[in-house]
Amino acid sequence: MPSASPIAPRRLNNKWEYGFAIIICLALLLSVGLYNPLPALIPAGILFSFFAVSRPAVLFGLFFFLLPFSIEFELPGGLGTDLPSEPLMIVLSVITLLMLVLNAGKKQTAYIRHPITLVLIAHIFWIFISSFTSGIPVYSFKFLLAKLWYVLPFYFLPLLILSNEADYRFVFKCLLTGLLIAAGYVMLRHAGLGFSFKSINEAVKPIFRNHVNYGVMLVIALPYMAYLYKSTQRQSKLLHVLAIGFLVLAIYLTYTRAAQLSIVIAICSVYLIRMKLIKAALLTSFLFLSGGLLFLASDNSYLDMAPDYTRAIEHTKFDNLVEATAKMEDISTVERFYRWIAGINMISDKPLTGFGPSTFYESYRPYTITSYKTYVSDNPEKSGIHNYYLMTAAEQGLLGLLIFVALCVLSLLYAEKNYHRRINKESRALLMASAVSLIVILAVLLINDLLEADKVGPFFFLCMAIVVAMDLRGNNKINEAKHEL
Repeated sequence: MPSASPIAPRRLNNKWEYGFAIIICLALLLSVGLYNPLPALIPAGILFSFFAVSRPAVLFGLFFFLLPFSIEFELPGGLGTDLPSEPLMIVLSVITLLMLVLNAGKKQTAYIRHPITLVLIAHIFWIFISSFTSGIPVYSFKFLLAKLWYVLPFYFLPLLILSNEADYRFVFKCLLTGLLIAAGYVMLRHAGLGFSFKSINEAVKPIFRNHVNYGVMLVIALPYMAYLYKSTQRQSKLLHVLAIGFLVLAIYLTYTRAAQLSIVIAICSVYLIRMKLIKAALLTSFLFLSGGLLFLASDNSYLDMAPDYTRAIEHTKFDNLVEATAKMEDISTVERFYRWIAGINMISDKPLTGFGPSTFYESYRPYTITSYKTYVSDNPEKSGIHNYYLMTAAEQGLLGLLIFVALCVLSLLYAEKNYHRRINKESRALLMASAVSLIVILAVLLINDLLEADKVGPFFFLCMAIVVAMDLRGNNKINEAKHEL
C-alpha cells in the first residue's frame, strides 16, 4: 500500500477535542473579563502549534496561500520584514531543523548526498566565508541568516514532508487560490484607475512592492498552474483553463516587460526540455553573453554606447516604454547599465571574495562612470544592481558566482534527465513545471535581483527540491527493479 500522505487528516481523541473546547471557552471568558482581545488568541496559537508540529505540510500549504498577501512593514531601527510570510518562514525553518535532527542517520537522508544538495551547501558555505571578509560583516551575516530561512523551509522541508504528487497538488492548489484572490484584488483596483500603465504601481499596493514584483510572481507560478491542469480530473480542467487564462491576462496588464517576455521564454523552455536541448541552450547562452561582454570591454566600446543624459526619461505609456527601451532612452534601462558597469568594476577590484553579501549599495558609487548617469542615479530607494549574477560576483567574488551558476545548471540538467526517464505523466508534468519555473526565474535574474524577495525566493529553492525528489524516487525504482532481477 502507498505511504500515507502527511497531509491526510487524522481523527483526534475525543478527550483532546473536549479539552480544546474547554480552552476556547476559558480564553473567551478571560478575554471578556479583562476587556482584552489577546486571551482569545490563545486557542489560535495552540491550534497553530499543533499543525506546526503534527502536520507541517498543512502549514507549508498555508504559507503559499498567504504568500501573495504578504506585506512589507518597516520596523524601528531601519529594519523591515514581510508579514505574515517572514515569521512563517522562520517557524518552518525551525521545524526543518528539528526534522533534520530527528532524521539524522536514517536511510531517508539520501537527499543530503545528492549533488544538487552538496552544491547548495557549498553555496551557503561560501556566503559564510565571504561574510567574514566583508566590508560590512553585520550586513553580510544578516544576509546569510535570511538565506537560511529560504533554503531550510523551501529546499529541505519539501524533501521531508512532501512524499507524492497529491502533496504537491495540495500545495499548488493553495498557491493558486491565494494568487487568484490577490490578482482579482489588483485587477479590480486597476480597473478603477482605468487599467493605465501609470497607475499599475498604485493598484498592486499594499500586497506587492511594485508591478515588477507582482508580474514576476505571476509568471513564476504559471507553470505550476499548468501542472494542476494536466494532473486534475477531466471535469475540473475547464476551471483550470479559466484560471490560467485569467493569470495570463493579469500578466499582460502588469505592463512588466520581464514578465511578458518570460511567458515566451517559458513556452520555448518546454520545447527545449522535450527535445533534450538544455545543454545546447546553456552553452549558447554562455557564448552569447561572453561574446557580448568581450565586445563591450574591447577598447572600452561600451563608452561609445552611452546615451544622451537628457533623453533618458521615465515613460508613462507602455508603448512608449518599449520603444524607448530599444533606443536606450528609457531611464530604468540606462540606470541598469550605470549600475552594471559599476558592478563589473567592483569585480575587477575584488575578484576573489567580493565586497561581502548585501553590501553592493554601500560600495558601488566609487565604481560608477558619469557617462551613464541618469536622473535617478542618486538611488533614494537604495535598490540594488538589477542583475543577480553581477551582484553575486561583486559581493561574493567570481568563485561565489561560479558556485551559484553550477547550482542552477546542475538543477536544469537533472530536471531534463529525469523528465525523459519518467513514465508517469503526472511526475513528468511536475518536473516540467519546476524546470520551466526555474528557467523563468533565472531569466528574470538577468535584469533584476529579486531572489531574496519573499515572492520569488521560495519558488527558486522549491523547484530544486522537486527535481531532487523526482531524481531520488526514480533511482529508488531503478534499484528496486535491479534487486528483483
